[in-house]
Amino acid sequence: MSQPMPRAVVASAVEHQLRQIVDGSSAVIYVKDLDGRLQLVNPAFEALFGLSADEALGRTDYELFPPEVADALRANDLRVVELGKALEFEEQVQLGSGTRTYLSNKFPLFDSAGRVVAVCGMSTDISARKRLEEALQHIALGVSAASGAAVFEEIARYLAYSLNADITFVARLQDPVRQCLDTLAVYAHGRLRENISYELDGTPCEKVVGKGFHLIPEGACERFPEDRFLNEFGLDSYAGYPLFASDGRPIGLIAAASRGMLDDYGLTEALLKVFSVRAAAEIERSDAEVSYREIFDSSEDAIFVQDLHSGVLVDVNPKACQAYGYSYAEMLGLTIDDLSAGYRPYTGEDAAGWLARARDLGPQRFEWHRRNRDGSLHWDEVVLKRATIGGVERILAITREITQRKEAEQALRASEQQYRAIVSTALDCIISMDGEGRIQAFNPAAEHCFGYTREQAIGRSLVELIIPARNQEAHQLGFQRYLHGGPFLGRRVEIEACRANGQEFPAELAVTAVEGPQGPQFIGYLRDITELKEAEAQRAALAQQLRQAQRMEAIGHLSGGIAHDFNNLLTGMLGYTVMAEELAEQLPDERLGHYLTRVQRAAEKARDLIQQMLTFSRGSRVQPRAVNLSERVGGFIRLVESSLPASVEIETRLAPDLPPALVDPVQLEQVLMNLCINARDAMSGVGRLRVTLQAQQPSQCRCASCQQVFSGRYLVLSVSDSGPGIAAAVREHMFEPFFTTKASRQGSGMGLSLVHGIVHEYAGHILVDSREGMGSTFQVFLPALAEDTPCPDNPAEQEAAAQSVRLQGRVAVVDDEGLVSEFMADRLSGWGLQVRCFDDAEQAGGVLCADPFAWDFVILDQCMPRLTGLQLARRLLALRADLPIVLYSGFSDQLSEAQVQAEGLKAMLRKPLDQAQLHRLLRRHLARPES
Repeated sequence: MSQPMPRAVVASAVEHQLRQIVDGSSAVIYVKDLDGRLQLVNPAFEALFGLSADEALGRTDYELFPPEVADALRANDLRVVELGKALEFEEQVQLGSGTRTYLSNKFPLFDSAGRVVAVCGMSTDISARKRLEEALQHIALGVSAASGAAVFEEIARYLAYSLNADITFVARLQDPVRQCLDTLAVYAHGRLRENISYELDGTPCEKVVGKGFHLIPEGACERFPEDRFLNEFGLDSYAGYPLFASDGRPIGLIAAASRGMLDDYGLTEALLKVFSVRAAAEIERSDAEVSYREIFDSSEDAIFVQDLHSGVLVDVNPKACQAYGYSYAEMLGLTIDDLSAGYRPYTGEDAAGWLARARDLGPQRFEWHRRNRDGSLHWDEVVLKRATIGGVERILAITREITQRKEAEQALRASEQQYRAIVSTALDCIISMDGEGRIQAFNPAAEHCFGYTREQAIGRSLVELIIPARNQEAHQLGFQRYLHGGPFLGRRVEIEACRANGQEFPAELAVTAVEGPQGPQFIGYLRDITELKEAEAQRAALAQQLRQAQRMEAIGHLSGGIAHDFNNLLTGMLGYTVMAEELAEQLPDERLGHYLTRVQRAAEKARDLIQQMLTFSRGSRVQPRAVNLSERVGGFIRLVESSLPASVEIETRLAPDLPPALVDPVQLEQVLMNLCINARDAMSGVGRLRVTLQAQQPSQCRCASCQQVFSGRYLVLSVSDSGPGIAAAVREHMFEPFFTTKASRQGSGMGLSLVHGIVHEYAGHILVDSREGMGSTFQVFLPALAEDTPCPDNPAEQEAAAQSVRLQGRVAVVDDEGLVSEFMADRLSGWGLQVRCFDDAEQAGGVLCADPFAWDFVILDQCMPRLTGLQLARRLLALRADLPIVLYSGFSDQLSEAQVQAEGLKAMLRKPLDQAQLHRLLRRHLARPES
């Protein structure tokens, strides 16, 4: 019988065997003391870090990893020391080749006294498995929740994410004889593309359909030069997996391709295989129920199958058991209340409400606070939907843990609330967009401005939503420049925007770029500048109106000054002409009378021209009365016809029963005559002249001469011609005095300025409609009186002077113009009066005021230096209130007949003098008793 080996020998043998196990293990094995220093490493550890055992021993995690990684590893080690038991951790570490995931089993080492003296760890690389798990999570979250055609789209989308491939697609074999396939979903460069049909011949897919997995890690374009799909997208690598029906028939394939290399053979095959199961099952769905178990069991999301009415658990997947800490049998014995946090709104009763809504209303998505077997609380995102499983109606619950996301959300909530408060109360529109120009945020100011709710705007293209259709292409190009940091980024630009009701308006836009978690984001700040534009337009219009008013005022002052001097000259010219004609009647020479008549006519024309200037400058006061325009214009048109050539056709349309207007009839005829003469000259004497009269109520029209906006109730006198129209440059100046386009000596340029003065004297306005080659229409707007306003007959304004009546008395004439004084002395002396003329108002005032009773009549010129006629009259009337005084003037826009009479004077006369009117006044006060 052999003797037992000594204990020391046995221990040494066991230690040697354990050392062989440690050295031969593919797992990374290490021992750390309580300070975290390495005390033992195996060859796998040395190979991983490229360090020998001697170089590694004594080092800490902080010498091998970045601080944040070392902190996490150290925390796990201390957790093992604290609890004094083995624990399992998933640990991510950063190595030269990138980030890798290890499953680490760590347990404490004790000394003979039972104290923890070190931590031993065994770490296995599970990076590849994690990638596969993530892909399966994609399947469970996206693909399992989809149905119909959306399944293939989700498969293509998540497959691209999982393999980091440029293009993925699912295709179905439609014609086995011709070997023709139709794609069911194509996901290329981040978005779904239009489906296509293609034949297998000449494509790498012919190596897959009905056969097996096929991988071309590089050179795919060179191997299949006739494949337009590969060449169009410049794809260098390809991987495909066949799709088979449950009876073994080939029904299509699932494939991925990339411009780079797909070199991980095992992972690529595994992922394609997993996704192919779902794709093949969906293709077969029309013939048989989908077998969900493979996806169900391999999903990394927790999946629960519950009774449609009671909510009792009838099935759960392994991930659910793992996540909640229960065995499969234990899970089936639990109620929903056992898996809930236990406080409102996360109780079994609340869960039953969600299940009822999923059963009766359709899919439900919400967040749930659950409790695990160990009592810990976790946040899940839950999707509930009604599904037929194995021919039985069930409620399918898919949950994904979002605890970390919820904690991050809570950390961000305060700043988000502040951001929302700023955006919600901003007066300007604030709109954020993603890199594709789709709206992500739409503040209340934008809702009010554009007429869209936030829900209507989110997800839509900014350009398509707020830019008029005709400008969208240009704005889309501009947005592409924004994407690349173009010259307009951050600058304010003016654009044309469009509201929901189609109304366009000017806006000011500035765009800034920020980096977000999903890539670059763009924030647009937009302001409606309609009111600003209107204010600018109104300011420009007012400026134009002011310039026009100033120009007219300046010309009016000039006209008034010329009229004053000219009327003084005409007073003598016309006066002496009349006196000469009286003498010529007693002479036998008829030629003398003829010549004097010519002189008088020339002087009267000059008088009329001055009268036009006075009318334009509003220095001529008239006595308007209520006039029936239809009768007045109708009668005057007949006189106009006689002055026009037969080649001008006149058409008259005068509306009957019109209300009267307050005008001077003579001035109205002047307006009509000037417009008709201008129309005749514009047509060169050949064409059609149309005169119309009607009532209108214009709204917000702008006068062509004074530039003011007017509205109201008017009578409209229109004169239209068939001439060539008026050029734009002429329209800007045509109401200015002396402006004319006629040849020299063919026009004074006072016609339209006279029309302007007369029309505005009666608060009227003028509109001009003229286009070159289309004729012209002048519309004169005169305010209408009430319908029942009486129209008195036209009083006789001419009365033959009773020249035979002899006058007597002493008359003083005060006028600083010598020619006028000389004429007045001659004229008054001829009527039998004693006359004394003064050319200095101050001198005259001294003489007259010294003995006012020595004079029987006083005639005063109004416009004299140092002392006006009215001022001198006041002095005289203060001394003798009954002294007859007459005031006369060549121009005065300040005095009217009523004002002069209110001061105690007998009359206000205008130069050139109406001798008959003057004789009537003198006769009334100075006629001899015997006459």
